[in-house]
Amino acid sequence: MTDVGGFNDGCVSESRAPFDPSKFQSPTAVTLTMKKRVGVRNADSNVASENFWHFMSRLNHKILGSAAKLHGRQLKTVAVIETNADGRLHYHAMIDRPCYCSFATFKNVVIDQWLRTDFGYRQINIQHEADAGWTDYMLEFRQKESLLDFIDWNNCH
Repeated sequence: MTDVGGFNDGCVSESRAPFDPSKFQSPTAVTLTMKKRVGVRNADSNVASENFWHFMSRLNHKILGSAAKLHGRQLKTVAVIETNADGRLHYHAMIDRPCYCSFATFKNVVIDQWLRTDFGYRQINIQHEADAGWTDYMLEFRQKESLLDFIDWNNCH
C-alpha cells in the first residue's frame, strides 16, 4: 500500500466510499464560501460546521418540506472543508437534488439559504451532475494535512 497524506491508500479508499457519485440520484457539486468574521466571532472549523449544519437544516426544510422535521428526512450530503490562500474557509459538497426539483430551482434555493446563514458569503459555485472528477477535486490534498480531519462528518448524511 502507498502512503497518501499520512494515510495508507486502503484508509483513503474507505473514506472515499461515501463520496461516490453513483450512490446519489442527482449529485450536485456545491462550493460555499464563508465570511471570515461576523461580529466578534471568527470563522473556524467548529463555527463552519455549525453554520453548514444550520444551512442544511434550512435547505432540507425548503426542499423536503415538513417531512424534514416530522420524519427526519435529509438530502444525501457529503462535505469537506478547507481554507484558501487568503485564509477564508469554504465547503466543497455533493448534495443530492431530488428528481422533482429542477436544477435551476435547487440552485436558487441553495444560494438563498446559504446567504441566510450568519457566515454565508456571496462566493458560491453550484454545478449540475457532480461526477468522479468532483470527488477527486473535493478530496485533493491542496490545503489539507489529513483528509479525514477535513471531511465534516457531522454534516455527511
